[in-house]
Amino acid sequence: MKEEIVTISAKGQIVLPSEVRKELSLEKGTKMVLVVRNGIVIMKPLRKLSELRGILKEIEKPAMEIVRELREEWEVKLGELVESSS
Repeated sequence: MKEEIVTISAKGQIVLPSEVRKELSLEKGTKMVLVVRNGIVIMKPLRKLSELRGILKEIEKPAMEIVRELREEWEVKLGELVESSS
């Protein structure tokens, strides 16, 4: 995981470094989801509905099991992030 230092402007804005924008294919006007959990800010691109079309056809597990697995994986990665930033 890369670490980048950004500065918050007087208007509360930050500029994402060009490497990050390229890696995530972010363009002007891309909507982002911002989550704050345990004092950590996480941003990710908001997926378009057209990108999600057909995704449920591929799911063989019950939805709650998938949610539980994703939540556990996310909490592990968040813990690693917290430890590495300490």
